[in-house]
Amino acid sequence: MQIPLKGSCQCGAVTYTVSAEPLFTYACHCHSCQKRTGSAFSLGLVIATEALRLEGALTPWSRVSEQGATNTRYSCASCGNIIYGIGDTNPELAKLQPGTLEDTSAVEPEVHMWTVSMQPWLVLPERVHKFETQPDDGLALFQAAMDYRANT
Repeated sequence: MQIPLKGSCQCGAVTYTVSAEPLFTYACHCHSCQKRTGSAFSLGLVIATEALRLEGALTPWSRVSEQGATNTRYSCASCGNIIYGIGDTNPELAKLQPGTLEDTSAVEPEVHMWTVSMQPWLVLPERVHKFETQPDDGLALFQAAMDYRANT
């Protein structure tokens, strides 16, 4: 991915720039993400919160995860497009919605979590690491992504 990354919401009222390399990209197959996206899974591009620069009005919405953590999603106040989220356990990391990037061609999930809830028709690549739920240690996700990159 070419840094800086640039993106926006659907209506263009919110724009953003990411000034640092993303840590990893994940797909989450939990029921909450399926419901939130209206799809089989959600994608998240994990970045340092301090690397995200936003312009435009955002609306926050919080929910409690299956593990008891509060996750707050920030959406465009005009069109409702979710831009990013932050969890209360790791506020230094933001989970950017990579579909909002200007260029999505390099977006590829490096790890998949909550595969216990994965749609049965979905087939994942053999080499990608799959977690049945969400690991307690976030470093496990990062390490799995690094292993994936080393094998591509």
